[in-house]
Amino acid sequence: MSRCDQATVIEPQDLITVARRILHLANRGPGRLEFLREASRIFLEFSGCDALELRICADDHSGGYRWQASRTGEERFAPQPLLDPTVSASPAPAHGAAPTGDDVEQRPAWYEDLMKTAAAGALGPWGRCITSAGSFWTGDAAVDLALSGPTEPARELDGGAVVSLAVIPFDIAPNRRGVIALRSGRKHLFTGETIGRHEALAQTLGLAIDDRRAQHALRERVKELSCLYQIAQVLEEAERPIEDTLERVVRLLPPAWQFPDLVAARIRVDDHERSLGDLQRAIHRHSAAITIEGVRRGVVEVGYVEERPEFIEGAFLTEEHHLLAAVARETALHIQRCEARTERRQLTARMRQADRLATLGQLAAGLAHEINEPLGGILGFAQLARKHPDIPATVSDDLDKIIRSALHARDIVRKLMLFARQSPPLRTAVKLNALVRESLGLLSHRLRDSGIETALDLDPADPELLADAVQLHQVVVNLCVNALQAMRGGGRLAIQTRRRSDGVSLMIEDSGTGIPPDIAERVFEPFFTTKPPEEGTGLGLSVVHGIVTLHGGEIGFQTEPGKGTRFEVRLPSVPPEREAKITTLS
Repeated sequence: MSRCDQATVIEPQDLITVARRILHLANRGPGRLEFLREASRIFLEFSGCDALELRICADDHSGGYRWQASRTGEERFAPQPLLDPTVSASPAPAHGAAPTGDDVEQRPAWYEDLMKTAAAGALGPWGRCITSAGSFWTGDAAVDLALSGPTEPARELDGGAVVSLAVIPFDIAPNRRGVIALRSGRKHLFTGETIGRHEALAQTLGLAIDDRRAQHALRERVKELSCLYQIAQVLEEAERPIEDTLERVVRLLPPAWQFPDLVAARIRVDDHERSLGDLQRAIHRHSAAITIEGVRRGVVEVGYVEERPEFIEGAFLTEEHHLLAAVARETALHIQRCEARTERRQLTARMRQADRLATLGQLAAGLAHEINEPLGGILGFAQLARKHPDIPATVSDDLDKIIRSALHARDIVRKLMLFARQSPPLRTAVKLNALVRESLGLLSHRLRDSGIETALDLDPADPELLADAVQLHQVVVNLCVNALQAMRGGGRLAIQTRRRSDGVSLMIEDSGTGIPPDIAERVFEPFFTTKPPEEGTGLGLSVVHGIVTLHGGEIGFQTEPGKGTRFEVRLPSVPPEREAKITTLS
């Protein structure tokens, strides 16, 4: 035997060192291709062979795959569950069996038979080449692979001669096996003494493959849990603006994925959107809807902008799908909590305002009653004195001033009574559309002179309700006048009526200056006004509030400084007391 045909000498200490290197590699939890690449290099160094092929059976957790590596640096990976241990062994191959396919997926029939029967633990037909552990080995393929004659060249695989070959099955997990094939163009690379150490190292590789998967899965879970934890911390800050919250959430997404440097992400809620990277370039994308109370309000998306060999089995892990769904769910809950807090604050503010207005109403009612009696006396005696035939002209003029002032004071008292809900409405059937048109008719000249464009959008169903027509007329006029005064340089006044399931709505919107935030809570207070004294008493909106409340309705507004204000009045079709009576009788 020549020097080049001698088997590689493998010392026990070498085996222990190499086994440790493979186990340490697995314990780092690298990606699968990184692990296979490094483990193959270690195995090739240890065995001294030219190339190896690894085939892993599929199980419930992951699919099977093939991996090839050589000393020249060639690598091939293909996912495919080719080694089903339930496949029965084939008989020994016939001479001259032709290849059954191309590239990684298909190999010569004799080789495929070796790999499958090794995985099935049924290598009996190969006779003396089988070890007690179920491995096949040969140091002289021309003899052991039953070549027909001495002149026939050694069997070839991947364009190279196969002289020494070992096919070693190993266990990965209780229900998962693998097979590693080591081959070389050197003669007698494997012997009865060295094959046992290769078998031991193959079993170590099986443990390492399972450990690497567990370590890698653990590392990915840690990344995902860290991502969820950090996102939860961000979403706990309820007072943070939504744009800032989305910005922080989208920046936390990429580190949780397998290849963070290749990830682009985007999150959108309603009209708010934040992104990281160019998602339009993404080759693989996944998304989860942000759904609130059954309504899709947004989406969370991630994508890989470059291809990777690992993506041949799918770019995203199952756990990453779950993570994205969890992020979408947590974001939806955060939006719900923020909206609930906003609604509670608004409700609390409305309750405070209602309580304040109720207190003012009590004061106004007491004041009106106290003033009404002496005011009536002043007006009555002034009118009597005015009728005296012999009073001087100057006195008559003074009496006229007293009468006018008393009438003005009485009008204020009447408005205070309306605000304090001391003047019960005289309810009749009222057509809301007709009432709106009549009110605008009274203001048409003033609107035209002020350069105000009027837009009507009245419900074709012509909503009807039981109400005091005079008081509702005052509501429409007061709101229109208030809008007109907010549009000094002209603008647009839009009035809309709508029938609702429990009543009617009246919307009056202007394109004026809007209401400053610092006075928004005081607009319904009596005598509160930002207008000059000669333009109003500050009772217009107070009277509107009183009339609407007296009818069992609600009034609210939306405003944006510099862009306008929209008031909405909601009134029941049937007065509350009448509704209660009807309910009792039925």
